[in-house]
Amino acid sequence: MERRVMVGRARPLAELDSLLAAAIDGRGRSAVVLGEPGMGKTTLAEALADRAGEAGVTVAWGWCSATEMPPFWPWRTILRELVPDHRLAAEQPADAGADGLGLLRGDAGARARLFVSVIDALQKVSGEGPIVLVLEDLQWADSASLLLLRTVIDALPGLRVLLVATCRDEPFESSDEVLAVVRDLPTAVQRIRLDGLEVDEVAAVVTRVLGETATDELATMVHSRTGGNPFFVREVSRLLAARPATTAVPDGVREVLARRIARVSQDCQQILEVVAVAGDGADLSLVTAVADRPAVLELLEEAAAARLLAGPPVDGRIWFAHALVREVLDASLGTARRAALHRALAEQLEATATDENAAAGELARHWSAAFGPDASERASEWALRAARAARSRMGYEQAVDAYRIALRGKDIERTKVMLELGEVQMYAGDLEGARQTFAETAELARRNGRASHLAMAALGLGTGLGGFEVPLYDELQTELLEEALASLPERDGGLRAAVMGRLSLAYAATEREGERVELARSAVEMAGRVGHPCVESGALAAYCDTIAGPSHDDERFAAATRMLAVAERGHDSPCQLLARRLRVVALMERGDWPAVDAEIEAFARTSDRLMLPLYAWCVPLWRGARALMSGDFGSAERCADEVAAIGRRAGSANAALMVFTLRMWTYRTRGALPASFGAEADAVAESMRESAVALGMRASYFTAAGELDKSRPFFDQLMGRGLDAIPDDCEWLEGMWHVGDAAIALAHADAAADVARRLAPYEDLWVIDGIGGGVMGVTAHLLGRLSVFLGRTDDARRLLTSAVDAYRGSGAKPWLVKAEQDLAAIGVPAGPATSLEGVFRKDGRTWHLRWRDGEATVPDSKGMHDLSVVLARPGQPVHVLDLVAAGGGPPRAAAGGDTGPLLDGTARSAYKRRVTELETDIAEAERDGAAQLVGTLTDERDFLVRELAAAYGLGGRARTTGDQSERARKAVAMRIATAIKAIREVHPALARHLELAVSTGRFCVYRPEEAVTWHS
Repeated sequence: MERRVMVGRARPLAELDSLLAAAIDGRGRSAVVLGEPGMGKTTLAEALADRAGEAGVTVAWGWCSATEMPPFWPWRTILRELVPDHRLAAEQPADAGADGLGLLRGDAGARARLFVSVIDALQKVSGEGPIVLVLEDLQWADSASLLLLRTVIDALPGLRVLLVATCRDEPFESSDEVLAVVRDLPTAVQRIRLDGLEVDEVAAVVTRVLGETATDELATMVHSRTGGNPFFVREVSRLLAARPATTAVPDGVREVLARRIARVSQDCQQILEVVAVAGDGADLSLVTAVADRPAVLELLEEAAAARLLAGPPVDGRIWFAHALVREVLDASLGTARRAALHRALAEQLEATATDENAAAGELARHWSAAFGPDASERASEWALRAARAARSRMGYEQAVDAYRIALRGKDIERTKVMLELGEVQMYAGDLEGARQTFAETAELARRNGRASHLAMAALGLGTGLGGFEVPLYDELQTELLEEALASLPERDGGLRAAVMGRLSLAYAATEREGERVELARSAVEMAGRVGHPCVESGALAAYCDTIAGPSHDDERFAAATRMLAVAERGHDSPCQLLARRLRVVALMERGDWPAVDAEIEAFARTSDRLMLPLYAWCVPLWRGARALMSGDFGSAERCADEVAAIGRRAGSANAALMVFTLRMWTYRTRGALPASFGAEADAVAESMRESAVALGMRASYFTAAGELDKSRPFFDQLMGRGLDAIPDDCEWLEGMWHVGDAAIALAHADAAADVARRLAPYEDLWVIDGIGGGVMGVTAHLLGRLSVFLGRTDDARRLLTSAVDAYRGSGAKPWLVKAEQDLAAIGVPAGPATSLEGVFRKDGRTWHLRWRDGEATVPDSKGMHDLSVVLARPGQPVHVLDLVAAGGGPPRAAAGGDTGPLLDGTARSAYKRRVTELETDIAEAERDGAAQLVGTLTDERDFLVRELAAAYGLGGRARTTGDQSERARKAVAMRIATAIKAIREVHPALARHLELAVSTGRFCVYRPEEAVTWHS
C-alpha cells in the first residue's frame, strides 16, 4: 500500500522488497535502517509491513524503549505475537536479574539454551510461512536484546525470515554499545541509510500538505531550512499552511533541535551561538577571534558529530546542517547577547577585512543589529557601499535591502540615495515599489529645491532615462514632468531634453496631443547638441512614438536605426534594446520577416547579457508570434506562458497585456476561443479606458466568438464616435482591422466602405497588435474581404491574390489557408504554390547560403556537409554511416554492426545466481570466523558485480560492443546541431527552417513543409 511510503523513499523500499523476496524463497535476510530522528525510518518499516501483509507474510513488531523496561523487551513482544507460550514471551523468572542474564548464574548453558529456543521457535514458525521481524528504535536496546539480535542474525541464512531494525545513528541518541554492535554486524546485514529528501521530493511533500502545487521558490526555501528531513519538512509545511507568511520555527522542530543542542558541551554551544549570529558559511578565523575559546576545531567537530553542522569547516567556512539549526540557536539568544555578538563581529571584521567592498554587506548587517551610539551611522555607511557594489554586479535584490539600511542614517544625501534605490527596485522587478520610491523622492526634492532630483524622480516613474516601459494615462508622472521642466534652467541640458521627450509621451491621448511632435523634435535636437547618448536615444524613442502611424513607417524605422547607432556609441544596452524593439515592430509592419528574425536574435543576445526580466520577456513574445505564423500553436502557447512568468518577475503591466494579446491571436488563428477568455478581454479593454481601439477590439472579439449580440453595442458605440476617434498612432492599423472585421460580420456596409477607403494606401503593410504580441495579417487580406462584402469582385480578386502571395512568401500558413479559402469563395482558384528556392553551395572553405531574401556565408564544417547531403534528398532518410562516408569516412559496408551484447542472457543469469549464492556463503563464513574464506568469496562477488554493471547501460539495456551506428548517430547529431548554431548567428530565418525540417537519429531526413529546391 504505497500510501505509507514517504516521498523519496522508493529506492530503500525497493531494497527491502528485494530482501523480502529472498526471505520468502528461504534465504533469510536482515537490514538496519539508519537515520536521524524524523527521517522516516518507521514509515519505511510500516510500508514494508504493508507489502509483506499483501503477500501473505506474517509481520511481528518489537519496540525498544528509552524508559526502563524489562530485559529482552522487544523480543518478548515479538514472540508473544508469534509463539505465545514461549519462555521469553511469558514473564521472566524472579532470578532473571537486571540485565536479564541472572538466570544463567546457576547454569552456564542456560543462555545458550534460551537463545537456541528462540531460534527453534523462529524456525518452526517460518516453516509454516515466511515472517518479517521489525525491531524499532534499536538505539534504546538493552544488552541482552543486542546479544539475542546478533544470534538471530547469524541463524537467518537457514530461515524464511526477514529481520529489519531501525536505529538512530547519531551521538547522544544511541549508546556507544549499540553503535558498536551495529558497526560490527556482518557485512551481509544490509545498511540502509535515510538521508534528506531532494528539492523535488520536498516539493511533493509541501504540495501534499498545502493542497496546492508548491512553487520552485517555496520548495527550495523549505529544503534549505530543513535539510530535507521529512519530519521537519512536514512541520514547516503545516505551519506555512496555517500562517503563509511566517518564518517561525515549528514547535515540534524547535523541541527536537533544542534537545540536540542541549546535549553538546557548554563551550560548543557558545561557539555555535557565534556562528549563528555570523551566519551560515561564517569565516572560521572570524568566529575563532570573536569566540575566544581554545580548541575551536575540536568544538566544531563535536557540533558536526551531533548533526548540528554539515561537517568540519570547508575552505575556512562553517556550515550548519540546515537553516533551522541556526534559526533555533539565534532565537535562543537574549537581545543583549545577540547585539553584543553582532558588534564584536563587526569590529573584528572591520579590523581584518582585506576587501572592504566585499565585506560591506556583512558589516552593514552586523552594525545594524548592534547596540551603541555609533552603530546606526556605521551601518548606514557600510550599507551604502554594499548597495553600490551589489548594483555594479547586477545584484539588484541585495542592493535594495542594503539601500534601505543606508537610508536609516542621517549623514547621507537622501534624495540621491532614494533615486538609486528606485532604480534597483525597478531592475529587481518591483515596479510598483520603485514608483512609490520615486514619488517620495520627488516630494523630498521639491521641499529641498533640488530640481535635478525632481526631474530624475519624474523620469524614474517611466523606468529611467531610457524609458523602456513608460505608463500611459499617468497623471502623477505628467504633473511631475511639467513641474520639473518649469524648474530646470532654460538652457540646453541633458535632463531638460530627457524631460521634454518623456513629456511628449505623457501627453499621448490627452487634450495636449498636438504638442507632442514639437516637444519630441525639440528634445532630439537638444540631446544632439548636448551629446548625451542615453538622453538622445530616449528622445528619439519618444519621437518614434509621436510618428507611430502607418504613413511614417520609413521615417520611424530610420529614427530607430539612428537611435540604435547612438546607443551603441554610448555603450547603453537598455537603449539599444529599446531601439531594437522599435525596429522589430517597424520590420514586422513591412513584412521583412528574415530581418525581423535577425533583429529578435540580436535583441536576445543583449538581453541575455543583462539578465533582467524587464527586458527579457520581449524575446519569447516575438518568438511566440513567429511560431503562430508558422502554425505551431503549441510553441505559441508555451511562449505565452514564458512571457507571463518573466513578466511577473519584472512586475511589467505591458508584459501582462502582451500575454493576453498573444493568447488571443493564438485562439483566434486556431479558430477556438474559450468562453473564459471573454472576461480577460473585458478586463484588458477596461484597462485601456474604453478607447476607440478597445471598443473595436471587443466588437471584433465577440464577432470571432460568434456572439454578434454582444459585439453590436461596442461597434455602435465606436461608430457613434466616428472612425476619426481612432488616433493616428501605432494602434491605428490594428483599430481599423478590428472595425473592418466587425463591419463584415455585422453587415454594416457604410463602415466597411469607410474602413476600406482609409486602409487603401497601406495594402502592403502588415497589421501588428501591440509591440508584436500578435500578427493580424497583411492589410491586403482585410481589404480583399471588405471588397468581397461590398461586391467589388475585381478589387477582391487582386487584393486576395496579393495576400496569398504575401503569406506564401512569409510562410504564414494559417493565414494562407484563410486567404485561399476567401479566393475560392469568389470562384478564383488560389493556384499551386510555387516551389521555394535556396542556395547551399560550398565555395572553398566557406559555404554560401541564400534563403528567402537573406544571404550569408558560414565556415566549412562536417555538419555543413551533412546538411548538404540531406537537403539534396528531401523526404529521403539518410543513414548516419552514409553521412560519415560522404564526409570522408569509411563506407557503410565496411563499418559493420555491433558484435553483440557484452554478456549473453545465459551468462547474465548465471552471474546473478552466483552473486546470490555468494551472499549466503559470505554470511556463513563470517559466522564461522573463516576470515580467509570471507576474503576469497568477497573478491569473487565484487568481480561478478562489476561485470554485471559493465554489461548493462541506461534503463537496464544490455550493452553491446563495437556499435558503429550508435557512435555515428551521436557524432552526426552533434555536427548538424553545431552547423545550425553557426547558421543562426548569420541567418536566423534559415536556421529556424532547418531546425523545423531536419530530424536526426540513426537516419537523418529533411522534410520541409513546402517544396524547396536547393542549388548547390
